[in-house]
Amino acid sequence: MERKERILVFFTGGTIASGMLDSVTGPSKKSSQSIYNYIKHFFQDKNVELICHEPWGMPGKDSSNLDPGNWQQITSLIVQELEKGLDGVLILYGTDTMAYFSAWLSLCFPDIDISIILTGSQLTLDYKPEDVTINIPGAAQVVYYRFPGIWIYCNWKLFQGKRAHKAHALHPDAFTVSNGTPVYFNMDWATNNRKSITLPSSYTVSPELKKMLTLPVEQVREICNKICWLMCTPGMEPLIDKNKKIICIYGFGAGNAPVTVLNYIRKSFGKEVKKPCIIACSQAEGDIKKPDYYQEVGIAWLAQNGFQVWNQMDYPVEFIHALSCYALLNDNNNPGTILSKYLQGPF
Repeated sequence: MERKERILVFFTGGTIASGMLDSVTGPSKKSSQSIYNYIKHFFQDKNVELICHEPWGMPGKDSSNLDPGNWQQITSLIVQELEKGLDGVLILYGTDTMAYFSAWLSLCFPDIDISIILTGSQLTLDYKPEDVTINIPGAAQVVYYRFPGIWIYCNWKLFQGKRAHKAHALHPDAFTVSNGTPVYFNMDWATNNRKSITLPSSYTVSPELKKMLTLPVEQVREICNKICWLMCTPGMEPLIDKNKKIICIYGFGAGNAPVTVLNYIRKSFGKEVKKPCIIACSQAEGDIKKPDYYQEVGIAWLAQNGFQVWNQMDYPVEFIHALSCYALLNDNNNPGTILSKYLQGPF
């Protein structure tokens, strides 16, 4: 007898679990139950065992309120099920911070050979037209087809977890790929032409991830609060808490910042023995950055003052933030070890 495939499904909340309340949207148990039934119906004749989790109950939380502590909770549940044998993971999540979480998962499970697919919606199920009934069956089909890796499924397309960037506030085509292209729907996913069923994949969790999963949730939040994002705009005056350990300077062009900002960093932390790590980022998403290219305004020029500076490269800011969390949780005293595995630097 053919074994049942084990597919893990998370219902976390977001617009996909919301409904119209007069002229605004909000969490809805009715909508949550509808999507729960929709997923059960999709898999009911496919010899699949669904393992369903509602980490924060139904209808869950808006993704704006989900933080690295919540990411760790979901990751821990995935690891628990992987140890039992798992064929795929489907995560329903709010689109606003979905790219941050998908980037996090890509760091936690870099070489996984099953599908971990995140999906959500820009519009609620009771709004017409809506995108719920496009994204749920599409994402579920990809999981069932076993397209390996960490992906966001949205509007008939797959976006690589570590390169996804939310580009539209309400349009159903919510995401873009930072310095890449999406994977478009393949008709084979709608047929029975699937890979042969084998025993559930055994996945070896990295020592770094095992270590992170032992941390209490509140400690995860406390550690990740040591990250600071400094967005440069013409004429802005910076203000940074002295206890930060990673400062991401979100500058201009090739990775430049006003001299006033760089001088503020020099003055505030220049005499510190243990200086914060600096990640040179840019509001220009395209291309690999060159934060040492322009004299004085290049963020990497801080290296002349004893700072270690890393280059954003061509990753989206969502990945940079997830990487910063991952690096601090691995080594709160020396996050640069992890940063150097993914980014150019230190300068």
